[in-house]
Amino acid sequence: MACPRDPVKIAVHRIADRFIVHTVGLLKRRPGAFRFVKKHLSNTLVHRIAQRARRNVDAQAAAVAATPPGTPADGGHWDRTVAAVESRELKGWLDWEFIEVEHIRPQVSGDKSHDYLEYFLAKHLTRTPVERALSLGCGGGNLERGLIWLKAASSIDAYDASPESIRLANELAAKYDLSQYLRYAVADINRLELPAGAYDFAVAKMSLHHFEDLDHVYGQVRRALKPGGVFMLNEFVGPTRFQWSELQLDLANRVLQALPRRLRRSAFSGEELSTIARPTVDEMIRMDPTEAVDSSQIIPLLSKHFEILEIRKYGGTLLHLVLNHVMANFDVTDEVQASLLRMIFLYEQTLVEQKVLESDFCYVVARPLPA
Repeated sequence: MACPRDPVKIAVHRIADRFIVHTVGLLKRRPGAFRFVKKHLSNTLVHRIAQRARRNVDAQAAAVAATPPGTPADGGHWDRTVAAVESRELKGWLDWEFIEVEHIRPQVSGDKSHDYLEYFLAKHLTRTPVERALSLGCGGGNLERGLIWLKAASSIDAYDASPESIRLANELAAKYDLSQYLRYAVADINRLELPAGAYDFAVAKMSLHHFEDLDHVYGQVRRALKPGGVFMLNEFVGPTRFQWSELQLDLANRVLQALPRRLRRSAFSGEELSTIARPTVDEMIRMDPTEAVDSSQIIPLLSKHFEILEIRKYGGTLLHLVLNHVMANFDVTDEVQASLLRMIFLYEQTLVEQKVLESDFCYVVARPLPA
């Protein structure tokens, strides 16, 4: 794992970059002054510094924006953000209802009115509620509360590395009078030891890409499931540390540039997004050392311990990169803007189906291989 540089220097450089970008933005609001500066400073050292600052700010925003929303796994990072994630104040591309209904559900359940949980329960559990279920990387607990409300299980054991996430999950369970059904605990899931043959099913929602020792995690889940038990995951399975391919970046930037300028405003900087950049590995580690730590191996390693019963790929290869930044600009009640989004959905879906791009997100159900 690469060692981060001096955090003080990093912070100073980031502040300087943002100040430069902000200053350029102010100049652009004064056309006369901006033309003067552009004429006299074009291709000078000052111009090159400004361009570098813009690239750095975009890359930092990309690292944050590209983080799939969902379950906290690293205690420090997620202790600071779990409340915003749980309340949907911090929204990623998966958190928008329009995307869920119009793009994801048709590819997972085949029905806009049924989400992946309803589909999983109807297709893969012969009876509900089951006696006991397991959830790995539970974050603030929205998945477990949903499962109880759907009468999927009589009790659920849920684990997360973030103490603040577990505190919030317990608080919300009590608020909704669900504490008797839910048992939350702080644990390093890379080292967690689970009881043998204890669970009817196990779930992981946007958490496996935070686990470094997938072989251990899969081995424990395999051991912990009862005969006939299944493991369901809804996951980011794309490039490790978000090291997007050149083709992926090129196509994502083409989608971005095709949008009207008013729809390209970054949800992070508030300015027009000029390009989507690949974050460096060091930037990813500084942001969250667990983020996409071994994500590209989630599916290959799963097959070592489980038979995959069903896999539903729903893309995100371009939508993740683009819409995490700009989805907040869209008014989905405007039929023109809604149609534009549907065209982007179809574009990505076609590229994935034709194997031009891999799918970075998928829903999977698997059962343990025989011992």
